Amino acid sequence: MIIINTGDGKGKTTAAIGQAIRAAGQGLRVKIIQLIKSGASGELLVLQKIGINVEQYGLGFTEKGDKTLHKKAAERGMNAISRAIDSSEFDMIICDEINYAVSGDLVSEDSVINLIEQANLQNVHLILTGRGATEKMIEVADIVTEMYKIKHAFDNGVKAQEGIEY
Repeated sequence: MIIINTGDGKGKTTAAIGQAIRAAGQGLRVKIIQLIKSGASGELLVLQKIGINVEQYGLGFTEKGDKTLHKKAAERGMNAISRAIDSSEFDMIICDEINYAVSGDLVSEDSVINLIEQANLQNVHLILTGRGATEKMIEVADIVTEMYKIKHAFDNGVKAQEGIEY
């Protein structure tokens, strides 16, 4: 299955992590590869404790720093996803923020479509998260959910809350 969680609302990664826990509970081998993100967060700490492999290939917010460095980090993440698909070690791979990496011009849409085709050939479930999933990506996916923001505390100047945003 190819699953996409996209949209401007909160919960894309959270939903994917819930899916990872469900899959692991059924004995599936799960790997999470995060593009763009860096640093520890609550979910990563607990996932590692229960044996779900997590790797980060990000430098944080893409508005900060040299975009060339962000592109190189994203490309390393894309290579890691490809290797994980081909390894036969994992039944499910979560590609966190990969949609945003496409819409933010860090990786190409075609490279993501190639990963989807590769996952289908290897019978690996792929979950793609992040804002900005393209029409072509949506077309080839099996399940697509759009998180739509109605209201968020950020809009009123409330800073990210531990345990809620990270």
